[in-house]
Amino acid sequence: MTTSNPTSQRQESDRHQKKTWLTLLLSRPEVGPIGVMLLLFGMLGYFSIPAGEMSWNPFTGEGFNALGIRNFLRVISQLGIIAIGAGMLIIAGEFDLSIGSMIGFAGACMAMILRWGFSFIIPYFSFEGGFHIEFYTLFHISDVSPILAIFITLIFTLFFGWIQGTIVVKSGLPSFIVTLGGLFFLRGLTEVSLRSFNHRPDQAKGATTVTEIPDIKNIVDVPGHGEMVREKAKALPEADLISMAQSLPADVVAKITERLEYTYQRVADAKTQILLDKGTKPLQEALANAQSSGNEYMVGMIQEKIANFKIDPLVPKTVTDVDIARVYIDNLYSAQPVANFFGGDILEPMFDWLYFPIDWNTNNFGNQFAPGLYSCVMIWLIIAIVCYVVLSRTQAGNWIYSTGGNLNAAKANGVPTDKVKVSLFMFSAFCATVFATCQVFEVNTADAAKGNLKELEAIAAAVIGGVVLTGGFGTILGICVGAFIFGIAKEAFFYIPGIDGSFYRVFLGLVIIASALTNENIRKRIIGSI
Repeated sequence: MTTSNPTSQRQESDRHQKKTWLTLLLSRPEVGPIGVMLLLFGMLGYFSIPAGEMSWNPFTGEGFNALGIRNFLRVISQLGIIAIGAGMLIIAGEFDLSIGSMIGFAGACMAMILRWGFSFIIPYFSFEGGFHIEFYTLFHISDVSPILAIFITLIFTLFFGWIQGTIVVKSGLPSFIVTLGGLFFLRGLTEVSLRSFNHRPDQAKGATTVTEIPDIKNIVDVPGHGEMVREKAKALPEADLISMAQSLPADVVAKITERLEYTYQRVADAKTQILLDKGTKPLQEALANAQSSGNEYMVGMIQEKIANFKIDPLVPKTVTDVDIARVYIDNLYSAQPVANFFGGDILEPMFDWLYFPIDWNTNNFGNQFAPGLYSCVMIWLIIAIVCYVVLSRTQAGNWIYSTGGNLNAAKANGVPTDKVKVSLFMFSAFCATVFATCQVFEVNTADAAKGNLKELEAIAAAVIGGVVLTGGFGTILGICVGAFIFGIAKEAFFYIPGIDGSFYRVFLGLVIIASALTNENIRKRIIGSI
């Protein structure tokens, strides 16, 4: 008969023993995801370098040039916004599968309000000409400001989040089922609403895409002309643009002129190189044929022609007052700060500096590659910082962890678990609305299909970042890292030669399963179960 060695079993007192820094580090749920994120960063930097170019500098590739950084940070930040909402709800022990449909609903609601205004309508029964329902318009706002459109949309979305949370806590139904019903309800409601309102008078049904929304974020206050869209301002008569340029301070004119001269020189150099490559291309093909046939005389003669081939450099364009005025209009700050906050750009001065004089933010034709980062990156960071403080530095954060960790114990200790859950359902709806707001003001369109499957991506990002699906375990930093992994994987695998770009889904599937197993193991070690 064998006996177990009591010294080999974990004791309760083991949890209180002093641990080394390495043990503490490895017990953090973010360690694994951060390692995966660094691996994906390396893959994106290496594989995005053009074929045939030898370089260990990852910023020479397409993945980490200015435009690549701008684009993949947009994907990551938008996913990160809804992942934080979904992740905090999972920490409290619940799910929200209606996030994607909420994005489509919020975007459509906001777009319709911005385009056609907002009416408060009361239905009533009428018997004139037969029994039917008529509508009485209590009031109508034809020109709705961005802040009011966002506020009205939030009323709808937060109310729906409150309804879902209330049903979950009052009925005891699993949030998976309740929000699954919300997913279908909101998606259907969005499509029905768009087809009902988004059509011309001669159409019976409309499209599920709202277009022709004014580019509100690019409305600027043009001196002498008032508020107008930036592109229309740049298309003013030349006489007006010349007058505007001549009224600018001398230092502003000098700065813009220097920038334009640099740009025009770069454009001329790029076009000269294109013409040079075009002229030598037949010679390069002839050289390859001569080398394959072993004709050394022809090889030497063609190589000499290639070495001596020259064309006259193109003369850069002359800077005019019209050019100066248009650049000045481009640099005017938006007259609609709310729309610009959600749909504009940030860090423009830094990206201008990276173009001139650093000469990095430049495309193949010598023009500036990226104007800045999308504003959603800043919004994501703001939400992440606020949620980090709430989750790790306030009593509300303790309530969230205890609600998801042990619901009965939390209730016994006076934690308002019902209020915590309802509040987090409303916060999840808030994050989906912020996501939709960024999209509407960025592209000036909305579609009922927006947000499709985003609820699964948000949950996946949270799980990859260390959130345990059973609740009570996870961090904001981990959720942000999970969003990075998801976004970078979508970019990195499209650059790997010989691999289908959709392989990133296979990779993410394996990472999600591995993360879930690792997170549960870490959770058990922290609470002393193993």
